[in-house]
Amino acid sequence: MTLPPVPKSTALTLAEQAPLLSKRLLIVVLAAGESQRFAGVKLAQLVPSLSATGISEQAIICAHVERLQQLYYQDLEPQGTHSPKNAPLLVILGAHQPILQPLLAELKSRQLFDILVNPQWHTGLASSVSLAASYAKEQGFDAMLLTLADQVALSAEDYRQLILMWHKTGKEVAAHYLDDVGVPAIFNASTLPLFTHLSGDRGAKSILKQQAQQGALVAITLPSAAIDIDTQADLASWLALKE
Repeated sequence: MTLPPVPKSTALTLAEQAPLLSKRLLIVVLAAGESQRFAGVKLAQLVPSLSATGISEQAIICAHVERLQQLYYQDLEPQGTHSPKNAPLLVILGAHQPILQPLLAELKSRQLFDILVNPQWHTGLASSVSLAASYAKEQGFDAMLLTLADQVALSAEDYRQLILMWHKTGKEVAAHYLDDVGVPAIFNASTLPLFTHLSGDRGAKSILKQQAQQGALVAITLPSAAIDIDTQADLASWLALKE
């Protein structure tokens, strides 16, 4: 399925930015998988990253979380809006939680986020997506942005485009790459109950297609979303491109 690309000019005027203070978006990092094809803990692998302290090496998961922490809308949140049980960033861990959670400690101390451990990670991606949707619904978020920790080529600006388009249109918003729609994607609260019907390794793509058919989805062209890390060779190739 091919959707027409949306122009990348998504900057909001000052008047359009006002609703940012009232609409609440939960950003979800899906990082519970076993990484079986990688033959190791891929999200703990060190990669070059432009962090708050300059260019350095970070674990893939840390680089991803810090990138999301940079998103402008969090700077607009009123101070004290979120309690420890109601943070706007949620990381879902699973198979490698004992290794990955300690890596996130410093980032969490700088800017609070929640961590949930998915005890059903071995059943597939759907269990993590369902867990995220339940959390977003229980905490009263207006929408959730699903992200994959191994989509290493996406920038903070890419995610910002999705968020701005969501605020501008009120519709679900998804990345468009490889002639299809996929994550990262934003789902409104009214759509969250659909995630309880997913199973196995089925992620959000079926729901995105359904929303597109109903005219409830906006797609933004994000070619970098096509790059993810599944194998050691994928990581080596991506690192070679960055040199």
